Amino acid sequence: MKNILIILLSIATLVTPGCREKKIAEPEHDHAAEQKVADVYTCTMHPSVVSDKPGSCPICGMTLVKRTSAAVPTNTNLAAVSLSPEQRVTANVKAVRVALDTHTGELVTTGRVTFDERRIAQVTSYTAGRIERLFVNFTGDSVRRGERVATIYSPELLATQQEYLLALENRERMRRAGFAGARSASEDLVESTRRRLNLFGMTAAQIAQLERTHKPIFATNIISSVSGVVTQKLAVEQQYVAQGQPLLEVADLSNVWVEADVYEQQLSSVHLGDRVEISVAAIPGRTFEGKVSFIVPVLAGATRTAKVRIDLANRGLQLKPDMYVNARILGAPAPPHIMVPASAVIDRGQKQFVWVETQPGSYEPREVKTGGRHGEAIVIASGLSAGDVVVVEGGFLLDSEAQLRGATGGHAH
Repeated sequence: MKNILIILLSIATLVTPGCREKKIAEPEHDHAAEQKVADVYTCTMHPSVVSDKPGSCPICGMTLVKRTSAAVPTNTNLAAVSLSPEQRVTANVKAVRVALDTHTGELVTTGRVTFDERRIAQVTSYTAGRIERLFVNFTGDSVRRGERVATIYSPELLATQQEYLLALENRERMRRAGFAGARSASEDLVESTRRRLNLFGMTAAQIAQLERTHKPIFATNIISSVSGVVTQKLAVEQQYVAQGQPLLEVADLSNVWVEADVYEQQLSSVHLGDRVEISVAAIPGRTFEGKVSFIVPVLAGATRTAKVRIDLANRGLQLKPDMYVNARILGAPAPPHIMVPASAVIDRGQKQFVWVETQPGSYEPREVKTGGRHGEAIVIASGLSAGDVVVVEGGFLLDSEAQLRGATGGHAH
């Protein structure tokens, strides 16, 4: 018996190392089966937004941050989620049945009053010289077309006036002498000198005064060619100015622009010629009416909005540049289509989807194509049909739950 035990122990000693070696040996690492790891960019405020490259959150505009050591899923489709009645109450999931709807094309936004750039002009000096008097004393002063705004002493203009007087005297002598050729030449000289006086800014009345008195005007008047409000005063008395140098900038405020901000999703509902109602907090009870005259073809990158320009008559000059206004753009009525509350649409960057209740407590994601936004509702161009029951509250929780269960390999029950 003792010999049998010794033999069995010897066999165990020979077999055990091989068995142990076979037990702890690990299979070779299969790199092909390993899921590829890459950087994923997400929004800290909206974790459902996921992108494979940097950018901005399409929901709130915040810069996406890199989430490293995150496996890129091979299938971005989310599974259906089922909730018990207690879970639906806890998650505050609410759903509504959608139907064909329409809207009046009305869009409410904010804007700012600006100058009508076509009605801004400069009063300039037609000749070099020294400003003797300035009759506009401050920015905001009003001027009228034909009004004297300054007087200027110009040596060149003074010399040209003297040449004109000499040309007049010479013409008179040639008339008395009776030489036809000389008379024609003297007439040409008078006419050319008169044109120079016009180019130097002298008016017909000033030239008539010169002809009547036969005395040069020492300081000639600078006349405003426009009416409006002085927005910039660019000269002072006793200042030397060059020919063509602006003295005043004048804006006609009888017509102004309103530049309204419209989000890119809403631009499709705005058209040239749309009627617009403008209200201003500083003028309660008053509504101004205008029309969309231009849509700026570029977006502001930070706000994702475009400027929509509205022409507006400004009787009484009540609207002042840089005033903030509320704008109601009244477009044409749109054909019937499906609209859902904005809270129902989950935006994941390149795709948008909603959660549809297929039966009580069961929800599935459905990709949709969105149209314009009108107030708190979004047009659904495709992906939904009338009668579908859509989750309008708690969709983000369903989305997060589906992603969490998908990432952990769990089942959405």
